Amino acid sequence: MGKELILEIGTEEIPAGFMNDAIESLASIATRKLGESAVPFEAAEAFGTPRRLVLRVTGLAEKQEDRSVESYGPPVRIAFDAEGNPTKATLGFAKSQGVDVGDLVRVSRDKGELLAVIRRVKGQKTDAILKQLLPEIITSIPFRKSMKWGDGDVTFVRPIRWILAVCAGKTISFTVGGVKSGNRSRGHRFMSPKPFKASGWEDYSRGLEGGFVVLGQEKRKDIIREDVRKLAESIGGTVEDDPELLETVNYLVEYPVVLKGDFEKDFLELPKEVLISVMKNHQKYFPVFSRAEPGKLLPHFIFVSGTRVKDGSVVSKGNERVIKARFTDARFFYDEDRNAGLESRLEKLRGMVFLSEIGSYYDKTERLKGLAGVIAESVGRGEAAADAVRAAELSKADLATQMVFEFPELQGIMGKYYARLAGEREEVAAAIEEQYMPTSRAGDLPETAAGSILGIADKADTISACFMAGLVPTGASDPYALRRQAIGIINIALEKGFALDPEALFRAGTGAIESRAGGKLSGRGEETLGGIMDFVRERFRNLMIADGFPQDVVDAVLGAGFGDIVETKRKIEALAEFRNAPDFESLGIAFKRVVNIVKGQPGGEVSEALFAEPVERELFTSFESARSRAGERMAERDYKGALAVMKDLKEPVDRFFDNVMVMDKNEDLKRNRLSMLGEIRELFFTIADFSKLST
Repeated sequence: MGKELILEIGTEEIPAGFMNDAIESLASIATRKLGESAVPFEAAEAFGTPRRLVLRVTGLAEKQEDRSVESYGPPVRIAFDAEGNPTKATLGFAKSQGVDVGDLVRVSRDKGELLAVIRRVKGQKTDAILKQLLPEIITSIPFRKSMKWGDGDVTFVRPIRWILAVCAGKTISFTVGGVKSGNRSRGHRFMSPKPFKASGWEDYSRGLEGGFVVLGQEKRKDIIREDVRKLAESIGGTVEDDPELLETVNYLVEYPVVLKGDFEKDFLELPKEVLISVMKNHQKYFPVFSRAEPGKLLPHFIFVSGTRVKDGSVVSKGNERVIKARFTDARFFYDEDRNAGLESRLEKLRGMVFLSEIGSYYDKTERLKGLAGVIAESVGRGEAAADAVRAAELSKADLATQMVFEFPELQGIMGKYYARLAGEREEVAAAIEEQYMPTSRAGDLPETAAGSILGIADKADTISACFMAGLVPTGASDPYALRRQAIGIINIALEKGFALDPEALFRAGTGAIESRAGGKLSGRGEETLGGIMDFVRERFRNLMIADGFPQDVVDAVLGAGFGDIVETKRKIEALAEFRNAPDFESLGIAFKRVVNIVKGQPGGEVSEALFAEPVERELFTSFESARSRAGERMAERDYKGALAVMKDLKEPVDRFFDNVMVMDKNEDLKRNRLSMLGEIRELFFTIADFSKLST
């Protein structure tokens, strides 16, 4: 049946945002280290609460597996001299290993044939291995931030207060951060602070349960979700599904107690987003919505306490006092902001830095006005240009309001409300909020044309500015969320069917920054444009592959160019369908022959007078016909039809290669043939680089 290991790391309260990664890391690190130590086991699982991280391993073997350990010496080619005698390298290796030269063996490895010593090592008892392994597991758990405490050198997310480590009922003794392991755990900090002994999972679980600790994170989450739902229903309300808030609250408590609070109905006159933001983002409360009128807030909130009390109303009143103070502040900010108006805030943007080297938010606003107009015309939405430009002018004004200063997550949202109060057109007000959409990779996209245009302009400006300032995302860091913003541009263009050319967009974006910043950034836009395009192209590539298109199809289309986003996707769709044709493989080979033979070769005019073989003229005639017909299909955006036309070139191409020596000794013939094949290649490249397709 095997042994059972329990490791519990008791700590001060761990930040909720660290818990998921810590739990996953604990299980994966234990699995890896036990595997590396050749200790067989059946399963490893991890659990966590704010005060503890717990590892349970079942089915542990009594001891390590017996194993062979190899020590490698010199390569065989230098191990012996011409007479077959061992060299100094061989003698030194044998001596260092404590064996005779005759005991060395030859083994083949990646580096070639080597001399080696192979020893059979008998496995140690598991308890002895765990004594060394468990401290390594604890100190290997990664955290975004760690700390030291006392006089020790050990770092951990929070100070370690106790360690329980038992295997098959026996304590595994070791010390980490000055804390010695034992067989005692602790219950809830306030409701059951006394330690209790544990020798196995059964009495450990029983001790936690009696100590008011719900260890399983999924069990706690289910309790919170269900109790919140029931309490909301009992007051005629409902709570929207919010996995992020539920996850956070779940890691704030060890023993969830769900309670209700109320607030004055007068506060409902505030924009509901303000109330929701205060409740969710600042207080970690669940807003309650009306069941009868979906979307309408009720003057209640639901919160999760971590302690059971005799009179829950006392706890509720304390939370009600806190929320009242926050709502009162919000109402004051709202009244002050709307009295001043939105447009009056524009001058304050001059003193608000966007990026130190790039300029202020006032500068960004001026750039957005120009970009919005250019984008509106280029994507064929001229009717929305005036609204988009006006929205751009007011787009950042709410950053200078008291409400957004206090609640930054409401930027754009408050701009929408203040624009409405100022009598702006609804399209303008909506666009001010929609400029930030999507707020996540899978978030909602702008609904209005003006909002879509402004959203693209804002994202393009931010990406351009960050690249020009050297703030380029890395594999581990993207503080300005440029990946999400690039994906947002792509998704908006695809959703709205905008004829958007990314290179033209970012050339306009970098140009606007250069123009407004003056000579200090002169030429930097052109220097960074290539990097920006590579960045955006890679985001588009990843999106297409994630949507299920074959990687080689995506690479083939992008290899021929990355222009209009919508048309590029249509080409990918057409090629992905076209490659399923029964004779595609032979067709792809013919295309590749053309592409590969002209690679790196100079082009030129094709002279029919230099055709020396009938198949040359046949191919050229077929090509001219195909180019004309394919061009018509391309003009109609019928890329599948264009590919079908190009398919007619397969047999003439095959006959050409079967009967003509392209690299003829006659330079004129050779150049003419390469020029014709080059033009055929260009026809293929109107859709894709077929050499990148796997056939």
